[in-house]
Amino acid sequence: MKDRPLFHLLDESRAPQALIAFGGAELTYDAFRRQVSGLSQSLRGCPCAALACKDSAAFAIGLFALLHAGAEVILPPNCQPATLAGLGNILDDEAVWAAVPDDAALPPIGPDASVIFFTSGSTGEPKRIRRSLEMLEREALTLAQQWGDLLKAAPVISMVSHQHLFGLTFKILLPLAAGLAFDARTYEVWESLIAALPEGAFLVSSPAHLSRLGGITPLPADKSPAAIFSAGAPLPLQASQEAEAILRRRPTEIFGSTETGAIASRQHDQDWSLLPGHRLLDHPEGKLRLYSPYDLQAVETADLIEPRNGGFRFLGRADRIAKIAGKRVGLAEVERTLAALAWVEAAAVVLTEDRLGAVAVLSASGQARLAEIGAFRFSRHLRRELASNLDSAAIPKLWRFVPELPSHPLGKTRTTDLLALFAEETA
Repeated sequence: MKDRPLFHLLDESRAPQALIAFGGAELTYDAFRRQVSGLSQSLRGCPCAALACKDSAAFAIGLFALLHAGAEVILPPNCQPATLAGLGNILDDEAVWAAVPDDAALPPIGPDASVIFFTSGSTGEPKRIRRSLEMLEREALTLAQQWGDLLKAAPVISMVSHQHLFGLTFKILLPLAAGLAFDARTYEVWESLIAALPEGAFLVSSPAHLSRLGGITPLPADKSPAAIFSAGAPLPLQASQEAEAILRRRPTEIFGSTETGAIASRQHDQDWSLLPGHRLLDHPEGKLRLYSPYDLQAVETADLIEPRNGGFRFLGRADRIAKIAGKRVGLAEVERTLAALAWVEAAAVVLTEDRLGAVAVLSASGQARLAEIGAFRFSRHLRRELASNLDSAAIPKLWRFVPELPSHPLGKTRTTDLLALFAEETA
């Protein structure tokens, strides 16, 4: 498998009928190049545009057309009208396919080409993150180096939007760099994806989706994906095991962020292993600091880690330490302790003014107990259980019991979503 630098992807002599995308009208390399050329000409002089395409083939065309036209690419997190309002020029599916294909030579992509992402992290506050095409190219080639032998010519199918860095990198940029074809559709439910699943596929998913496999009939051996990738939030061990049983492939989790790109991977509940070219650097406060082959420099995050055998163990976020009753409380530790109880399947905690609130998804036994004695008495039982492992300041005072934790599409639980559950009580 030949890795293809993204800067020169459309300059090379590649088989005209090589498949770029499927899942609808098939997009060949020749059709891809001609559509990019025609669209790029119509975009000349455009300084920037928000790329908001639902179809991944249209998105890939729009992305390269903007880059070749010298325009800055803005990736809104979704294509909702309220999100797109105020972003200026919008390039959507209709505009991409309306361009007349052309055989004209494409102008080179400039060295300063970049893509703007929006990320809310755990706080919910939008933040603009700029990633240069050079960084994105280095990341795609690193991923191809790591998993190229496994993927070979595997078709790529995804449940994750290309509007996020994880989806963009794994669904579009990695396939383009590695010579793989991708499904232009983004699947929302397992039934639709499994019906369309090609043999030996490379599946891009998320904890939010992999935690909802209950009731799905295990795949026959010949339908098993070649690889399953998940990112955005930790994948619960139970969900990982269920995915392996049903999909017949153990998911590979990706550790990273919009700011850093993918930096490490693991399977099940193992320590994280660094991807090629990364190396850990010392940090006096125990935060994650490493050399990045994408940025070509040291990068630092707010993640607390313990170095382990060339990789690391994730200990939680440094910015999730709260001061309660004069004591430092690690919110991640409270969540782990709560989720370890037999009555609780998953948990998240949030500081509401000066009180700690807990949001819990209950196990079957927990649901039965809640129905039997009511929320007030049940929360008292949970508090007593926590008291044997946590300081009194770390025991939640407010409780909410929900069918599932609120999350954004990749499964990350945000502070603003948790606080909304306690809004009436803290108003």
